[in-house]
Amino acid sequence: MLHILWILIKFILILAGILLGLILLAVLLLLFCPVRYSAAVAKETSSFRDISAHAKVSWLFGGIAIHFDYSREQTKSDFRLFGIPLLKLIQHFRSRKISHNKRPTSSVQETLSDTNISGSYSETDPAPSVSDTISEKTDSLFPPSSDFSEKATAEEQTKEEKEAELHYWKIKIEGFFFRLGNICRTICDHIRYFLEKIKKIPSTVENFSLTIENICAKIEAYRSFLEHPRTRAAFSLVKTKFQKLLRHVFPTKIQGTLTFGSTDPSVTGTVLAVLGMTIPLHQNCISVTPVFEDRNILEGSVQLKGRVYGFLLVRTAVELYFNKNIKYVIRRWKHNKED
Repeated sequence: MLHILWILIKFILILAGILLGLILLAVLLLLFCPVRYSAAVAKETSSFRDISAHAKVSWLFGGIAIHFDYSREQTKSDFRLFGIPLLKLIQHFRSRKISHNKRPTSSVQETLSDTNISGSYSETDPAPSVSDTISEKTDSLFPPSSDFSEKATAEEQTKEEKEAELHYWKIKIEGFFFRLGNICRTICDHIRYFLEKIKKIPSTVENFSLTIENICAKIEAYRSFLEHPRTRAAFSLVKTKFQKLLRHVFPTKIQGTLTFGSTDPSVTGTVLAVLGMTIPLHQNCISVTPVFEDRNILEGSVQLKGRVYGFLLVRTAVELYFNKNIKYVIRRWKHNKED
């Protein structure tokens, strides 16, 4: 029994050791195995549509790689895991699955028999027309208008006209008084609003003065915060670390050729001056050929390579996180925002 228990404990310890070794290996690879990148851009004609570009990002000594190709004809992207094109493999399996799920459908032709439907119509007397029936019904429902006109007298007509005239003047008078009431009401509302604004002037002036005092106090607090020695030390540390990261992330190898020109020679000279100012970035690895002619031209090709180590990123993040000056800046900033 003890022998079996010892074997199980030994097996668990071996499995735990293997897992810990794999985790340690993965951490070491993430920290010390660099992520490499390369890119190339070429333009060999005067048209910008003929630009071709290629980019590659790889890790684990090229075991995991992402490719991207761009040209006028087509755009390609590929993801490879130890040389296996996963995107193409997934697309291949999807196409096979779709073709497997499709089943051949047999075309069934159905013939429909023509049925001759013959109907006999009895020859009877012609039916009365529709207009005749409608006229008969309207005559039976509505009596002639001459009967109603004979019943209306002249006295009733004059009475109706007087009532209509009285109703018209009544509506006009009601509308006039309604509009007059609306005008008086709006005037009273404007006067009341103006009086309320006058009453609020002292409180508005007091609030404005308090607002100015608060703004001045905040400006003074931020100025003292920014001029504090620990704040300056934190900002200088962030600046130096950021510059180191940029130098580490920037390409380590740049080479290429560039031929450019403009119809205006001053533009060509300005571009040359800008390229001279950016020598610390490309380290004069790009051979530039200016063309001082009466034409616009921009041709050339550029290739660059670089790498990024995870160890440097983690070390910079840890140094910034545990720095006392940066913690002081964060704490003071939160306190000022709450105030």
